[in-house]
Amino acid sequence: MDYFERRVRRILERARVKSGDRLLVAISGGKDSAALVEALSVLRGSIGYKLAAIHIDLGIGEYSRKSREAALKEASRHGIPLIIVDLREVLGVGIPELAKLTKRPPCSVCGLVKRYVLNAAAVEWGASYLVMGHNADDMAAYALKAFMSQDLESLSKLGPVTETVPGLAVGRLRPLYMLSEKETFIYSMLRKASFTMDECPHVNRRQVEIVLKRAVGFIESRMPGFKVQLLGNLARRYTDYPKPKEPLSRCPSCGLISSGGECSFCKLTRRALGEPMGPRMRAYIRQKLHELGLEVAGEN
Repeated sequence: MDYFERRVRRILERARVKSGDRLLVAISGGKDSAALVEALSVLRGSIGYKLAAIHIDLGIGEYSRKSREAALKEASRHGIPLIIVDLREVLGVGIPELAKLTKRPPCSVCGLVKRYVLNAAAVEWGASYLVMGHNADDMAAYALKAFMSQDLESLSKLGPVTETVPGLAVGRLRPLYMLSEKETFIYSMLRKASFTMDECPHVNRRQVEIVLKRAVGFIESRMPGFKVQLLGNLARRYTDYPKPKEPLSRCPSCGLISSGGECSFCKLTRRALGEPMGPRMRAYIRQKLHELGLEVAGEN
């Protein structure tokens, strides 16, 4: 446990997290985010940052019910305020229906929606960082996919810390960057964390990331230390890769980050639901922050 927490602390130190900073941690209900909450709760006392959490109820039947329950238990046991964003409350539909309406794969729609909601919540709270539970296995697979497809711009976003774009996007912090999936599972068990092992029923096991994750595991079994070496090198060099060519702008509908015109979330919801739902999502999140007694950025 000490080893695990030292690894997490190193990433926090790299990001220069200090007393008074606001860290918004994403809790999915799985083992990785549970391990992250446990470690951040332990380190909170010595560093002095403020910690809040967010869980997105994706509207995927029993899977979402169990995930929500685990997130609530984990946040409650550490006294962490938890923002629950229920997609059916805000949009009137969950991920399965949204995927059908847009004729896109559920995983593609889910990823887009989660990225938007997490960033919107971090912006509304005025978070210093949005803290994600991506482990070393995840990051190695993402990095290999980006390199193999020569999407070098994506590699520039795959470091342990990303930059904030004031008013548009909050920087991401990945404290589990150098910790494997096996290590996060063991740590979660030792800390007696609350999490579910259920897998989303819509996961496509043939996704490139999942296949590459298995491949990384195979290489690691033959060449121990492969993942650490790969990610250590990437952590030193990710800022050398080219940044996205499209100039960053403000979505005319919701006011958050866009690569030109409406952001992807507003485009998706306009197509599926007849109107851009970014403004409604931001208002919903502000209401949740008020209910939890958390400050809303710009309302001080």
